[in-house]
Amino acid sequence: MSHLEWYRNFIAVYRAGSVSEAAKLRHLTQPAVSQQLAALETAVGVPLFVRTPKGMQPTARGDALYHQVFDALDKLDRVSRSLRGRDVESAMQSVRIGAPPEYFHAFALERLGGAGFELVVRFGDDKELLSMLEVGALDVAITTQKPSAKSLQHRSLAPKHFALVGPPHLEPPASDLGRDELASWLGAQPWVSYSQELPITRRFWQQHLHTRFEGKLSVVAPDLRAVLRAVELGYGISILPDFLCRDALAAARVRHIWPVRHLIQGEQWILSFREVDSDRPEIIHIGDTLITEEEVDAP
Repeated sequence: MSHLEWYRNFIAVYRAGSVSEAAKLRHLTQPAVSQQLAALETAVGVPLFVRTPKGMQPTARGDALYHQVFDALDKLDRVSRSLRGRDVESAMQSVRIGAPPEYFHAFALERLGGAGFELVVRFGDDKELLSMLEVGALDVAITTQKPSAKSLQHRSLAPKHFALVGPPHLEPPASDLGRDELASWLGAQPWVSYSQELPITRRFWQQHLHTRFEGKLSVVAPDLRAVLRAVELGYGISILPDFLCRDALAAARVRHIWPVRHLIQGEQWILSFREVDSDRPEIIHIGDTLITEEEVDAP
């Protein structure tokens, strides 16, 4: 057995966090991966992983070995792909993609259908996803934060804009309200939020209403899909990404309360990937597919 295969399987276990998932990535049986990992540990002379209920956790020696070999193996695989040419494009490839759950659910999922490759999805926040990408646990990460690691590259996708929405029975304020009257009206409404910090909402109040946020929270739910559902059910109003509101607005399950799209600075979605994977056709396809913005009509 080639030592290269030992290292490839070691890297797969490190990135997947389990022998079973590594076996799927490598298209091998679990016993084969376990046997090769054991052979590498014997050669190294110390355990490379600790088996825990949460999966295979690398030891200090395992971490060190991974950072010694992963870049060279990734570059070698890139050369192999280039030598095989377009044969790679016709093969079913697996892409491990990390994204916020609401973005993947409401925007990416329907656009990536029929792409011809398997999607293995992980959810998390920007910091977590970029860390997973850097160590090779993901192939691509979709965040609003640019990567700082030198081993990562990125491209810009569609921007994220925001909408202030409420339940369909709530009559919006008069369009000619002054700033103080609007602040008073909005402050009298119950609000639904992703977190108690409300960074976007508070920034809108400070920059455009020139006062502190004075609304009362009725629901705080750490999932924007739950926030949207709470608005639909009449729990209150909320500032949400417009891609998330698109279908609910079209079906009249929520309504625009005040036009804020051009008042709140949008955020840029970023597709990040490792430099060695920049020519992978699957990753290029994902970027090309998600770069287009779909407008959400304002009132």
